[in-house]
Amino acid sequence: MDTGDLEVAGRAIIDGNRFMTLGTANSEGEPWVSPVFYVADGYSTFYWISSPEATQVRNIGVRPQIGIVVFNSQQEPGSGEAVYMAATACELTGAEP
Repeated sequence: MDTGDLEVAGRAIIDGNRFMTLGTANSEGEPWVSPVFYVADGYSTFYWISSPEATQVRNIGVRPQIGIVVFNSQQEPGSGEAVYMAATACELTGAEP
């Protein structure tokens, strides 16, 4: 699959799903993954809502580097595709980002 086809496929996966798996780590590097509902702003910015007390929020406070996977969890094993991303997260507060 060429780069253009991969981009089209990746955008379709992001557009076709509403949950992503968010991977974080605490200050000791211990991993934590969380399924979260997301809204994408284009294909490079993702927003989700989490309780301020949630493990992933506390982890992001000390280690903002995260991993994200978006995939259709209803697909047959071995037949699926996913989008994998590395990102830096931050907390937004207030009515406007």
